[in-house]
Amino acid sequence: MTCLTNLALAAPSAVAALLWVICAAILIWVIRHHRFAGKTAFVLTLSAMLWWLFTVVFDIGARSEACKVGWSLVAWPGITLLPIAWAFFVYDYTLNTQEKRQLVRRLLYLGLPCLVGLIALTNGRTQLLYGTGTRLVTEGGRAYVIFDHGPLFYTVAAGLYIFVLSALGVLAYAFLKAKKSIRPFLGVLILITAAPLSANLAYIGWGVTIYGFDPTPFMFAVALIALSWLIVNNTMMDTAAQGRSVLFYATQDPVILMDAGGRFVGANSAAKATFGKSLPREGEPLDRLGLIGPVLAGFAETGELKCDDPIRYMGRVFDPRALPIESPVQTKGNLLGWVVSLVDITERERSAEALREALANAEAANQAKSQFMAMISHELRTPLTSVKGGLDLALNGVVGELGDPLKNVLTIAQRNSLRLIKLIDDVLDLQKLDLSTITLESEDLDAGGFLRDMVEEYDAYADASGVRIVIVSDDPGVTLRADPYRLKQVVGNVISNAVKFSARGAQVECAAGVVGSALRFSIRDSGIGIPEGQEDRVFGRFNQIESAASHVSGGSGLGMHIAKLLIERMGGAISYESRLGVGTTFHIDIPLS
Repeated sequence: MTCLTNLALAAPSAVAALLWVICAAILIWVIRHHRFAGKTAFVLTLSAMLWWLFTVVFDIGARSEACKVGWSLVAWPGITLLPIAWAFFVYDYTLNTQEKRQLVRRLLYLGLPCLVGLIALTNGRTQLLYGTGTRLVTEGGRAYVIFDHGPLFYTVAAGLYIFVLSALGVLAYAFLKAKKSIRPFLGVLILITAAPLSANLAYIGWGVTIYGFDPTPFMFAVALIALSWLIVNNTMMDTAAQGRSVLFYATQDPVILMDAGGRFVGANSAAKATFGKSLPREGEPLDRLGLIGPVLAGFAETGELKCDDPIRYMGRVFDPRALPIESPVQTKGNLLGWVVSLVDITERERSAEALREALANAEAANQAKSQFMAMISHELRTPLTSVKGGLDLALNGVVGELGDPLKNVLTIAQRNSLRLIKLIDDVLDLQKLDLSTITLESEDLDAGGFLRDMVEEYDAYADASGVRIVIVSDDPGVTLRADPYRLKQVVGNVISNAVKFSARGAQVECAAGVVGSALRFSIRDSGIGIPEGQEDRVFGRFNQIESAASHVSGGSGLGMHIAKLLIERMGGAISYESRLGVGTTFHIDIPLS
């Protein structure tokens, strides 16, 4: 304990203690705030330096020879780890070897310092590090030890020199291969590595000391503090800063830097290639820079990048964007300038233009198709109406008595003429819905009376199919506001389908009731049912659910599709519930408000 308490305070120990405090503060700062290649090795270097300085402080302050020698021996794990960790830091930073041979690295970090530490602890018996000639000398009021270096001292020192010299070799190689912008920083690393090595060689070879003590830890501490200052204030080792720098120079979009007064500060390679000699000199205004100049000049005055349309320059199209550069000194006017990025959207604009042209062509073609369909449907409907009228007159005996064979033929012709007229009407309605030209005229309707009228209208069709239509509920007691013609078209489509898909002798049940804020018409058939997941086919265009009834009765597959579009235009909805082999119930919901 006397070696910890019986100390003589002096200037050298105070200097060593001050260096320790600075190194400790830097270590904490680097751990918390910085990321760079080789950070782990650098932290270990600082930690070893702290251990060495810690022993130096007590070594300088110790009064007895035993304590001074003891502190020198305790320092050896830190002395051993420091050049090893420093060498790996240099490897990681210059060669990016951080992920390689981690097992070997850990063995060197732990194994060699522990081995040398064990040798130091047994030095009193083996005299391998310091021999019997080690003695305390007092000179000018200062006491220091002259060491008799043993054989292992030179062996360990030679091994550690290998790490330091390899680091110097790597730094020299990196210096020759590096870009000019980073060579000054690598030169500093070379000096930081060479200075402690030179001090140690001077100490061992020629006995050079500082106040009688080994100058190596002091030199190493000062070098590490200098390097740490560079790390804090220089972006060369900052991964994030280097990444931003790479993005600035490597991006293919022009980037222009301007100060708060709107004057040119700098540009990346893409901007120089785009604008060439048009770029102003540093400190000159940007208002003469092509079409972008006036935009930037206005931006510098107002702080708002007003550019409604993309900027076209030299066959390219750019979308300007700006970000402020704020001063690290927080003052009232802390704006340093702006980074203006001209995002190249040429290909996007070409694709958009091609898409707009294709869309215009498609709309024109669709309009022409719709006009053609409307015209041809009208032209077909006119003669069909005459054909149907003539068939009606013939079947009603107006033109004379008909024999049964001829009457059957005319009945088939009449039925098919009705189907053609229905198909033409569906096609016309579909065109109107697609073009949004269909108009709805709302009227007040009694829900129960409307349903009874619908059933009465389809009774004859149901009788011909051998199916009964019954009303199970028709008095919801509400007035409905809707387009009566279009609502009849929707409900009629559902009723006719229910009749079509019901077997002879079956019945179709109709009901009207209030569900929430909507009036619901429900039509239930007793057909074969609809399989699950067939909504797209039920309500799709030109689609039908496969069944025997559909093959017999035919149909265009437009009825339910038009019904869905119409009911949705009225703010309602159509849905169904079905069980195979039992039947299907369609629900038509109309909002009451």
